[in-house]
Amino acid sequence: LGESRDLIITGGPLERAWQQDTQAMQAQLSSVKIFARLSPFQKEQIIQAVRKSEKSYSFMCGDGGNDVGALKEADVGLALLSGFGNANVDAKNQEEQKADVGKAEDALEAVRKENQQKAQEIMQKSKVEMERKRKDLVSKQQEWIQEELEKRKARGEDVGVMAQFSAMKSVMGRLQTEMKKEQELQQKKHGTAFAAGAAKWAEGLDSVEDTPMVQLGDASTAAPFTTRTPSISSVVDIIRQGRCTLLSAVQQMQMMMLESMIAAYTMSTMSVDGTRPSEPQMMASGVFVGIASLAFSFARPLDRMHPVRPLSSVFHPANLFSMLGQLAIHLFCMVYIANLAKEVMGEEAVRDIIEFEKERNKRIEAMTEEEMSEWNWFSSVPFKNNLLNTCCWLVETAQQVSVIFVNYKGRPWMKGLLENQPLFLSLFVCIGMVAVCAWGVVPFLNSTLNLEVVPEELRMKVIWTLLASLVGTFIWDRLMVALCAPHIMAAQLEEAKATTWKDFLPLLQTAGMIVGGGLLFVSGNPLLWGGAFMMYRNWKKTTEAKASAST
Repeated sequence: LGESRDLIITGGPLERAWQQDTQAMQAQLSSVKIFARLSPFQKEQIIQAVRKSEKSYSFMCGDGGNDVGALKEADVGLALLSGFGNANVDAKNQEEQKADVGKAEDALEAVRKENQQKAQEIMQKSKVEMERKRKDLVSKQQEWIQEELEKRKARGEDVGVMAQFSAMKSVMGRLQTEMKKEQELQQKKHGTAFAAGAAKWAEGLDSVEDTPMVQLGDASTAAPFTTRTPSISSVVDIIRQGRCTLLSAVQQMQMMMLESMIAAYTMSTMSVDGTRPSEPQMMASGVFVGIASLAFSFARPLDRMHPVRPLSSVFHPANLFSMLGQLAIHLFCMVYIANLAKEVMGEEAVRDIIEFEKERNKRIEAMTEEEMSEWNWFSSVPFKNNLLNTCCWLVETAQQVSVIFVNYKGRPWMKGLLENQPLFLSLFVCIGMVAVCAWGVVPFLNSTLNLEVVPEELRMKVIWTLLASLVGTFIWDRLMVALCAPHIMAAQLEEAKATTWKDFLPLLQTAGMIVGGGLLFVSGNPLLWGGAFMMYRNWKKTTEAKASAST
């Protein structure tokens, strides 16, 4: 019956069923959808029974002292400071809402918006009352000054200019005291907009004077979460936020593990061949990855909760096998590029690098503590640029970027990569910097980072290997998710199909503003662009005219 119907039970029948067969009732509690008119002890009993008999977690929300026991027993407790009355339903328009609203979360959102509108009306009425009271008190200010002067005159005190200033000071103090009393009265009458709302909305907004005083719920003393909104929609908000936090934590663990292993292997590969990354290279890669990791924190949950739950552990087969496969692909690409670099360099160049690094290590060990304390101590120790070091650093940096790109899975639980503009742009900036360094477009940058320009016969191989590393890890990760967690893959494909070209517009607008701002900063004046273009066109016409005249 519970599979085809929504079962409801009240406190009386529940108590009798509990007394007849406690164990059987505990086993069937999951079939009941709604528990109504329960005593505080029964609420606590239900939470305890669900936690013992079901492999699930309990979430309890309540607004009063009678909910404290259940809130303490539940895995997650939410106190509604003003969640009483008909705050979550509209008795006048229930049938219309059933026809208009298709999903429960849409109904909660509609109630939330209605509550916010009513709260604004309450705040507006309170503001009008305060303004009226202020005007009344200000109109009495001159009268109070005369009263104060009469009192001084009756006491035989001076009523000259100084006395008038003293009287004005006393009246201002009285005015402030009266305004403070009025504010306290308004606070008792209205409370916060939401705290007062639940009491007033049940009675209507026709009379502000007769509105009952709102008392904050005692449930907040027993619950780790508290909300002032008089709606159970906060339960959905907590679950959405929790899923976003869980997914972010799992993905960050994956990225940290992969990036650590890639960096460790890169360091060991170069150490075996007698070379090592320079300090500027390590600082640059750390800054690149740090910016991307910081941009990762901009992830936000979506406005709607998806029925599919995200993977909750980094050791889930989909995540574990994905990490192992990604690591194997990255390491294979690293070994391949390192061997190509050594072939291009030749054995003699590799031996020279090994000998140079030995001498460099001796010089570093001989440095005093005072010399090492300088922030730029590494600039006093020579570093020999070499192709092996350059290729390994470029591959390592690109792989760390691809790790973030592949393992960031936003939708349907949090904002996707296209919506997280800081992360998306930082990743592509890192990829662009790798290409710039490989081609040696900015010699100063290569010189600062101790990088060599990658030879033409090796350059495209490096770029294609990096693309293969990125695409290969992406395909492997999605394949493991499809095999080990098909429900997750189905949810992600559903979101991917809903992506349109309009989703790229905010990203392109941001990128355009960044590029435009950079050009403006570099050039100093947009008029120079037009002048430079005109000069180039005139020079081109002159050159073509000379060429045609000579022929």
